[in-house]
Amino acid sequence: MTAANRLMIDMTNFFADAVGDNGVEASEVEALSPRLEGLRERLQEWRAGKEPSFFHLPFEPEHLETVYEWGQEITAGFEQLLVLGMGGSSLGGEMLVHCLGGSEEFSDVLFIDNVDPVRIEETLEGMEWSETMVLAISKSGNTAETLAQLLTLLPHMERAIGARAVKDHLLIITEDEGGGLAEVGRTLQAPMVPHPPVGGRYSVLSPVGLLPGYVAGVDVEGIIDGAASMAGRCLSADIRENPAFWGGATQYLLAEQGKSLTVLMPYFERLNKVGSWFRQLWAESLGKLDAEGENRGLTPSRAIGATDQHSQLQLYLQGPADKQFTLFIADEMIYYGDRIPARFKDIPAVSPLAGHSVGELLAAEFMATRETLTRNGRPNRTIRMPALDAYTLGELIMLLEVETVVVAELLGVDPFDQPAVEEGKVLTREYLARMEGQLSL
Repeated sequence: MTAANRLMIDMTNFFADAVGDNGVEASEVEALSPRLEGLRERLQEWRAGKEPSFFHLPFEPEHLETVYEWGQEITAGFEQLLVLGMGGSSLGGEMLVHCLGGSEEFSDVLFIDNVDPVRIEETLEGMEWSETMVLAISKSGNTAETLAQLLTLLPHMERAIGARAVKDHLLIITEDEGGGLAEVGRTLQAPMVPHPPVGGRYSVLSPVGLLPGYVAGVDVEGIIDGAASMAGRCLSADIRENPAFWGGATQYLLAEQGKSLTVLMPYFERLNKVGSWFRQLWAESLGKLDAEGENRGLTPSRAIGATDQHSQLQLYLQGPADKQFTLFIADEMIYYGDRIPARFKDIPAVSPLAGHSVGELLAAEFMATRETLTRNGRPNRTIRMPALDAYTLGELIMLLEVETVVVAELLGVDPFDQPAVEEGKVLTREYLARMEGQLSL
């Protein structure tokens, strides 16, 4: 078992000793270490800030200064924050807010992360614009959906608070000062915060994710401290002592054996958004053509315990052996929930439950799922937290980000681009042009 400070990573059931031929040998993972030497050197350069990277974000204090400055202004002057964005511009902040948000001093942080017209209409209905700050985020500034979100709600804001007041209710985060979002912001005289020069899906440890988190009451300094601690562990030259290198290399080998579906299954519903954030991180970073033109990648899948034991576990156990599993559990869960009364303990189905807390039931279901996956030769690992707190979540974020670049290195793909996505953006603009004057698809 590898201890990453408060985060405990148990890889035992990824290996052949536990799951037979569906697992890998530790010696095979160790043999990959020389192929990661170039990445080790780059991580050292990223840590030193020699080039922009997600790995250096926890060590840039100006980000926290920006978060505190704007976070205090928003919480002091408004009752609600509405975040506009797509993908990495939204998922990181949503994850922090969903996992750890809950401020008694601020009523709500809302996200519009789609252009579903019904969803937008429902969000705008009854909005108190005089009490709302809008945060629009787009790295490029040209994200069509984010521009559409902002321009759709702009008339509502202007009618409610007046056109001149919009600049006091709008904050923009973008990198490209020549992008469309920046141009709209300048026209409206709205303030802007620079997006860090990293990809959106790697931006959660910057104001992109931390500002919504701070407004929602998240301990953002704890997030950064945990991430920085894990970053230090990820610099270890010994692959066995490096949690992300050991974990990433093992997952790569499992994928090479045909286990290319990665299932994240937290036994804690507040961790559910981690799956949404990770899904983009893993898919958009790894699904690429390698130098030989081969299609590479691992497919992420979300599940939630114990709910999906009833909807997915049959497939996991007796379906194709093409999956590897990461289970999450927080030790504190066992102490949560009321105890089930013994009132109906004479009923056979109730008897095993009587006297136990709901948290104990959830913990038992987690242990049972892990055991049955292992017995059926399904490789799985457990990431255990003593408690779901900011420091531990920061560790987890950095672990998953570095594991992603480790797997990308072994696959021979660039984890920081997304060339295939551009075609869809071009086609979207073409279809919009064709729709001019038409009322049907």
